[in-house]
Amino acid sequence: MNQLEPDHEDLRTRAARILHAMAATPIPAMDATYYAHYAEELRMLVEELLAQPHPVNASVTRVWLLWNCHDIAGSFPTEHAAIKARATLQRHLLNQHGPDTALLASITITTADVPTTCLGPRWGHQ
Repeated sequence: MNQLEPDHEDLRTRAARILHAMAATPIPAMDATYYAHYAEELRMLVEELLAQPHPVNASVTRVWLLWNCHDIAGSFPTEHAAIKARATLQRHLLNQHGPDTALLASITITTADVPTTCLGPRWGHQ
């Protein structure tokens, strides 16, 4: 695959082209080089796909969740606020338990898209 193709083809077209070429290859022509070539192309496509930001629907709000092992320790409106809270929590753990790398690594951040529209029936004031 030359370096100019990604500018001219979208991911879906490139993936379809690669999968079609793989399906059209006769079994006797499939060898280690064949698999390595197409596996590498598909890996690069998946990396590109994952690197693209996913559009967020207007009716949802993205929040950053701070996890302490398996428990949610907080929800934040920005990634910066979540990172700051994680550093604070890690500093407290470090002061209480010493340099326990596994414990410090258990403090993680994930994202969640929370619906901001009313999901249930609307109730009027009576």
